[in-house]
Amino acid sequence: MAYSDFTLRDAIDRFHLTLVDSQDLFADVPDAQPGPLLSSLLHEFLPLALAINTEKARSELVIAPALAALRA
Repeated sequence: MAYSDFTLRDAIDRFHLTLVDSQDLFADVPDAQPGPLLSSLLHEFLPLALAINTEKARSELVIAPALAALRA
């Protein structure tokens, strides 16, 4: 079953979770601009990732470059 087949409400009900959406976990984190490498990769691959429109495409073409840029 694909990730996109689930909803937040399904997960809350199924796992008896409590949703806390009023807390801003990243309030103290300053904004950051992507570096030139990440900007270039996203400019190149983001249209393809959105055109393919699968979780795998987004993972490979968007998330992986972002994680690589964080490591650098």
